[in-house]
Amino acid sequence: MKGEGKIGGWIGAILYMVLGFLKEVLFTIVPQKNVVFNGDRVGLTRSAMFLFVFIIIHAVGNLHVFLGPDDFNGYGYFYVRLYWTGFGMKANIVEEYILLAALLHVVVALKRTWDISMNYSVASGKLNLAFSGVTLLTFMMIHLY
Repeated sequence: MKGEGKIGGWIGAILYMVLGFLKEVLFTIVPQKNVVFNGDRVGLTRSAMFLFVFIIIHAVGNLHVFLGPDDFNGYGYFYVRLYWTGFGMKANIVEEYILLAALLHVVVALKRTWDISMNYSVASGKLNLAFSGVTLLTFMMIHLY
């Protein structure tokens, strides 16, 4: 893009950054074509951005605990009432989308780790992200259970 775009200055820069971020989050899974395993990390980046936004929303929602039990229960009731799914699972469409984004993230991360970092030793530090990812995945499975 040449110049500043239609909106200039730092306000335009922030606006274009937010719009670009939202575009990547919305394109996480739904508009994707066939699944192709190649060396790029677009799936990893998009799913990470989506999961980052989810974690922020989830953390802000959990702050309802400080507003009292009625408010926190209302927050939980809101999410239970989102049920609509065409897949027959006992989960709402938001939970299913988050599951797909997490699975996309795990599969692409494992593939990239296998292709790029498996020839290095543990002492090199190239596998640190893989170890922290497995630790986080373990925590998430225990947390969700």
